[in-house]
Amino acid sequence: MTRKRISKLNRKFRGIPVREARASMHVQPTKADISGAVREDPENCAYAQCLKRVMECQAVFIFRTIAYVQTLNENGAEIMERYTVKTYAREYILRFDHGEKVGPGGFVLHRPSRSSTLDYKLRQDRERRRSGHATRGVPATKPKEFSLKRSGTGKVHFFGAEDIQLST
Repeated sequence: MTRKRISKLNRKFRGIPVREARASMHVQPTKADISGAVREDPENCAYAQCLKRVMECQAVFIFRTIAYVQTLNENGAEIMERYTVKTYAREYILRFDHGEKVGPGGFVLHRPSRSSTLDYKLRQDRERRRSGHATRGVPATKPKEFSLKRSGTGKVHFFGAEDIQLST
């Protein structure tokens, strides 16, 4: 088994293996889904209620950009399929979460594009590390310290330690 294959088998969400969705899926929450939904709850939002009702699945997680839907694979084993939530669907979620009144509507959960798959992101991260670039969240060097100097003209000037010459 290759290294790439092992990483795919070990990818899990809430203990269930994850795979990228192979096709997009239409979701159409009804008034009953919306009235039974809980704001700011990825497991009980209107989309999740709709998918649980239509697909008869136990676990659905709808986040702002990604959705996970529990289903069965070709062998009958449980898997979580990973979908992308596009902007127009995200706006619907945000309106609902902020307490605005939303009506029934049809939306599509899309299969991830090649550049937003987990495999692609993993490969990009490995390439970035090999090239010597800093990883995300870790600064490459110590942050530069600045001091402020007001000129009296309403402008603020930033000076680094190497720009300031101290007279002794």
